[in-house]
Amino acid sequence: MSSKELEASEKEKELIEKVAKRIVDSDFDFFALLFLQSIKPLSWIGGELAYFTLAPYLPLLEDKGYDFLDTFEKRQNIERLIRRVESLHKEKVKEKERTKGPNFAHDLRERLEKFIRSITGRSQR
Repeated sequence: MSSKELEASEKEKELIEKVAKRIVDSDFDFFALLFLQSIKPLSWIGGELAYFTLAPYLPLLEDKGYDFLDTFEKRQNIERLIRRVESLHKEKVKEKERTKGPNFAHDLRERLEKFIRSITGRSQR
Protein backbone atom coordinates (compact mmCIF):
# COMPACT_ATOMS: atom_id res chain seq x y z
CA MET A 1 0.00 0.00 0.00
CA SER A 2 1.45 3.34 -0.98
CA SER A 3 1.56 6.36 1.29
CA LYS A 4 -0.88 8.09 -1.06
CA GLU A 5 -3.49 5.40 -0.35
CA LEU A 6 -2.97 5.83 3.40
CA GLU A 7 -3.69 9.57 3.22
CA ALA A 8 -7.33 10.52 3.36
CA SER A 9 -8.60 13.02 0.82
CA GLU A 10 -10.20 16.26 1.96
CA LYS A 11 -13.66 14.89 1.13
CA GLU A 12 -12.98 11.80 3.23
CA LYS A 13 -11.67 13.86 6.15
CA GLU A 14 -14.70 16.13 5.99
CA LEU A 15 -17.11 13.17 5.92
CA ILE A 16 -15.31 11.44 8.80
CA GLU A 17 -15.51 14.65 10.84
CA LYS A 18 -19.26 15.06 10.12
CA VAL A 19 -20.06 11.47 11.03
CA ALA A 20 -17.93 11.58 14.19
CA LYS A 21 -19.60 14.79 15.38
CA ARG A 22 -23.04 13.37 14.70
CA ILE A 23 -22.20 10.22 16.71
CA VAL A 24 -20.83 12.15 19.69
CA ASP A 25 -23.60 14.76 19.65
CA SER A 26 -26.24 12.02 19.78
CA ASP A 27 -24.43 10.25 22.66
CA PHE A 28 -23.98 7.01 20.73
CA ASP A 29 -20.22 6.96 21.36
CA PHE A 30 -20.06 3.59 23.09
CA PHE A 31 -22.40 1.80 20.69
CA ALA A 32 -20.79 3.30 17.61
CA LEU A 33 -17.30 2.34 18.78
CA LEU A 34 -18.43 -1.18 19.56
CA PHE A 35 -20.05 -1.48 16.14
CA LEU A 36 -17.14 0.08 14.25
CA GLN A 37 -14.56 -2.11 16.00
CA SER A 38 -16.56 -5.21 15.15
CA ILE A 39 -17.08 -4.38 11.46
CA LYS A 40 -13.62 -2.99 10.77
CA PRO A 41 -12.17 -6.31 9.53
CA LEU A 42 -15.10 -6.72 7.11
CA SER A 43 -15.38 -3.13 5.93
CA TRP A 44 -14.37 -3.85 2.33
CA ILE A 45 -16.83 -6.72 1.99
CA GLY A 46 -19.55 -4.60 3.58
CA GLY A 47 -18.79 -1.79 1.15
CA GLU A 48 -19.12 -4.10 -1.82
CA LEU A 49 -22.38 -5.55 -0.48
CA ALA A 50 -23.69 -2.04 0.06
CA TYR A 51 -22.90 -1.17 -3.56
CA PHE A 52 -24.76 -4.27 -4.67
CA THR A 53 -27.87 -3.72 -2.55
CA LEU A 54 -28.03 0.07 -2.84
CA ALA A 55 -27.13 0.33 -6.53
CA PRO A 56 -30.67 1.23 -7.67
CA TYR A 57 -30.89 4.04 -5.10
CA LEU A 58 -27.42 5.57 -5.38
CA PRO A 59 -28.30 7.82 -8.35
CA LEU A 60 -31.01 9.42 -6.20
CA LEU A 61 -28.37 10.42 -3.64
CA GLU A 62 -26.10 11.86 -6.32
CA ASP A 63 -22.44 11.86 -5.27
CA LYS A 64 -23.13 11.71 -1.53
CA GLY A 65 -23.96 8.02 -1.56
CA TYR A 66 -20.89 7.11 -3.58
CA ASP A 67 -18.66 9.30 -1.41
CA PHE A 68 -20.00 7.69 1.75
CA LEU A 69 -19.52 4.14 0.48
CA ASP A 70 -16.09 4.90 -1.00
CA THR A 71 -14.94 6.43 2.27
CA PHE A 72 -16.14 3.78 4.68
CA GLU A 73 -15.24 0.71 2.70
CA LYS A 74 -11.60 1.51 3.49
CA ARG A 75 -10.39 0.00 6.75
CA GLN A 76 -8.06 2.93 7.48
CA ASN A 77 -11.00 5.35 7.28
CA ILE A 78 -12.96 3.23 9.75
CA GLU A 79 -9.93 3.47 12.04
CA ARG A 80 -9.77 7.25 11.51
CA LEU A 81 -13.46 7.50 12.42
CA ILE A 82 -12.91 5.46 15.59
CA ARG A 83 -9.99 7.67 16.66
CA ARG A 84 -11.98 10.84 15.91
CA VAL A 85 -15.03 9.67 17.86
CA GLU A 86 -12.76 8.82 20.81
CA SER A 87 -11.07 12.23 20.73
CA LEU A 88 -14.37 14.12 20.42
CA HIS A 89 -15.76 12.08 23.31
CA LYS A 90 -12.76 12.99 25.48
CA GLU A 91 -13.20 16.67 24.58
CA LYS A 92 -16.89 16.47 25.49
CA VAL A 93 -16.12 14.86 28.86
CA LYS A 94 -13.48 17.51 29.63
CA GLU A 95 -15.93 20.27 28.72
CA LYS A 96 -18.59 18.78 31.00
CA GLU A 97 -16.08 18.54 33.84
CA ARG A 98 -15.02 22.13 33.27
CA THR A 99 -18.57 23.47 33.27
CA LYS A 100 -19.93 21.26 36.04
CA GLY A 101 -16.85 21.39 38.23
CA PRO A 102 -14.88 18.55 39.80
CA ASN A 103 -17.43 17.99 42.63
CA PHE A 104 -20.36 17.28 40.35
CA ALA A 105 -20.83 13.70 41.61
CA HIS A 106 -20.70 14.81 45.24
CA ASP A 107 -23.21 17.61 44.65
CA LEU A 108 -25.50 15.24 42.78
CA ARG A 109 -25.40 12.73 45.64
CA GLU A 110 -26.25 15.44 48.18
CA ARG A 111 -29.17 16.64 46.06
CA LEU A 112 -30.50 13.10 45.65
CA GLU A 113 -30.25 12.46 49.39
CA LYS A 114 -32.06 15.73 50.11
CA PHE A 115 -34.76 14.83 47.59
CA ILE A 116 -35.23 11.35 49.10
CA ARG A 117 -35.43 12.85 52.59
CA SER A 118 -38.08 15.32 51.43
CA ILE A 119 -40.15 12.54 49.87
CA THR A 120 -39.87 10.00 52.67
CA GLY A 121 -39.80 12.49 55.50
CA ARG A 122 -36.93 10.71 57.23
CA SER A 123 -33.22 11.12 57.54
CA GLN A 124 -30.95 8.92 55.40
CA ARG A 125 -27.96 9.03 57.77
